[in-house]
Amino acid sequence: MTADSRRRVFIGLPAYNEEIALPRLLARIERLIASSGDAITVVIYNDGSTDETAPIARASQDRLPLVLLGCDRNKGLGAGLRALVEYAVATGNDDDVLVIMDCDDTHDPSQIADLLAAAATARAEVVIASRFRRGAMVQGVGRFRRLSALGAMALFKLGHPVRGVWDYTCGYRAYRIGLLRATASAYAGHLIRESGFACMVELLLKLNAGGARFAEIPLRLRYDQKPTESKMDVGGNIRRLLFLLIRWRLRGFEPA
Repeated sequence: MTADSRRRVFIGLPAYNEEIALPRLLARIERLIASSGDAITVVIYNDGSTDETAPIARASQDRLPLVLLGCDRNKGLGAGLRALVEYAVATGNDDDVLVIMDCDDTHDPSQIADLLAAAATARAEVVIASRFRRGAMVQGVGRFRRLSALGAMALFKLGHPVRGVWDYTCGYRAYRIGLLRATASAYAGHLIRESGFACMVELLLKLNAGGARFAEIPLRLRYDQKPTESKMDVGGNIRRLLFLLIRWRLRGFEPA
């Protein structure tokens, strides 16, 4: 098999002020690339970081196949996810894969192999690293956030059931690029409208509305390895998700 014929895997990293975690994560990804049979490209979306995130990413281009995207001001996770999806759709083939993971070194890059294997075994187009599958390991997450995740899962499973999915909000996922391309076309440039954390649920539900096939693997989450305080407004995200739960239930998703 030649390099040109290998499946391409894009590792998408939305990053905001991750100068401490990013070098550690890229070192782990570098080891993954060395042992992988796939052609891996790292795509970092720098969301207006005010620290050394962008310079660190640029310096890493000497040793890694790395693309740096981004903007001058912080626009939120939705902008990062949108840019990463658009890049993968514009660059990849239908059978290539976009893996989205957190940039704070709490997700283990070695699980990318598990995501890809599950996609092949289950013939799935989206595979989620789930906190709610037997064998999942979650360390360093406080009780409030655990309960919030459970509550969100129960509400979305009740209001928007997706076959094969229990974890609606975890950002560690693998997407078949052909599915992203077809769904993005159906929504004519409006695949991801949400600017905050709710964009992860929005994308999942829109892909489900288009008939996507889903699977999950157990997540290994090491939140105790996170070197900085969380930037997430947990309370605000819960309120926004509740609002969207009701709106999407009443109005659904209408392609543009």
